[in-house]
Amino acid sequence: MQAQAGVLDSPKKHTLIQVYNFDDLPLITMNVARIGAQTPGMASEIAGAEKHFAMVGFGPMTWIWLTPDKPVPGGFRGFDETEIDGKNVPETDGDIMLYFSSDHAELNRAMASQVCELFGKDGELVKEFVAEKFIQTNFHEDLSKTLLIDRSTNLDTEKSCFVLAQQFRGEEDILSSQYQNSFFSKTDSGAEIYTMTFSNNPDQLEESAESVSCAPVFRGVFFVPSLNLLTSLRMGGIRMGSLAINAKWKGH
Repeated sequence: MQAQAGVLDSPKKHTLIQVYNFDDLPLITMNVARIGAQTPGMASEIAGAEKHFAMVGFGPMTWIWLTPDKPVPGGFRGFDETEIDGKNVPETDGDIMLYFSSDHAELNRAMASQVCELFGKDGELVKEFVAEKFIQTNFHEDLSKTLLIDRSTNLDTEKSCFVLAQQFRGEEDILSSQYQNSFFSKTDSGAEIYTMTFSNNPDQLEESAESVSCAPVFRGVFFVPSLNLLTSLRMGGIRMGSLAINAKWKGH
């Protein structure tokens, strides 16, 4: 079992993060999942020898429709609207998140464009963030032991994890007690920060989301399957394993 590239890897010079929503998600979930599962492979074909990675995360509703009987250990749901520092904070949004990083901004765009083309008219790009600078927080050598789901919880989700993505306006550092990548960008409307906070426990991410120093303008929470689980999604094997709807009748 191996985690997706981008979970434990430091970002490259240029980063592109996209969040999509889909019309009629219950009807097209498996197709969306297959496209997402193909993304790292497609990105590799486009990038060739260039150093890069492409990471895929699935939102709560997407993963629930894929595995309605047994979504993920510990539960997985969207976070409700709340209030931070006297400001309203939106509920989490996003059916799928794509995270591309390489040393070339145009390469990230080429990888993302290929996925967008496959999504077609069903996919709506609801958030995009482009960054050149980042800060990594709370990285240490034993991170995988605390960040990734272990095999004792569920073999299917071993080496998977969760990520909380948030966007803030301004230049104030967004601190976290969890492992986090913070990306910085300057636009015509001012400075922006986009954070990706990782954990093997969604409850810890919800606590982290409620303890930030200022209110985000966007946030989403996603399940990041291991590479092995992504392969199962691409091949349709998730419908036949212990995460399948009828797994309890199969002795799993």
